[in-house]
Amino acid sequence: MIIKKEGKINEIIYENTTYHSGKYSFFPIITNLNRILEKIIESKSTTEYIRITPFYRNERVDMQIEFEEYMFYIECRENLKEKEVENHLLDCLDTHYETITIKEIEMGKILYPLCKYDDAEQFGFSFKKYRQYLDELLPVLFETAKIKMQLKDDDLAFGYFCFEVHSG
Repeated sequence: MIIKKEGKINEIIYENTTYHSGKYSFFPIITNLNRILEKIIESKSTTEYIRITPFYRNERVDMQIEFEEYMFYIECRENLKEKEVENHLLDCLDTHYETITIKEIEMGKILYPLCKYDDAEQFGFSFKKYRQYLDELLPVLFETAKIKMQLKDDDLAFGYFCFEVHSG
């Protein structure tokens, strides 16, 4: 049983990722994820955290691949200092400052944003950037899935992206 958490955003996620009164959860496809993101942006509120993990499922070959390294994770905190944001980014990217590329930094800023609890505008802006980034990210993930799952052209029509969405 999935517990319904307090708050506007947690309610949006619960209502859009569970069924049978929270007995079961489902993983939205890109269209449904976009609707969820739009509702979150329109709510003009924040929550403790939201985690969105993409995965690709192919029914014909009965396989799926999860892309944890491209998980979106936004966290809200009471106080936020510049050094905290930098350290958070490096922790999430799991790399050292000396070896990080500009592209990785830009990706990290989109995938692992931090914001203040009372900054609903920045919170919503982070979701807008993530939604735009998905247009660039999903084709890359699709190519990775094709290679790792050794998919043939005939298999492609049986595949789709889904997203595991959690909040707190």
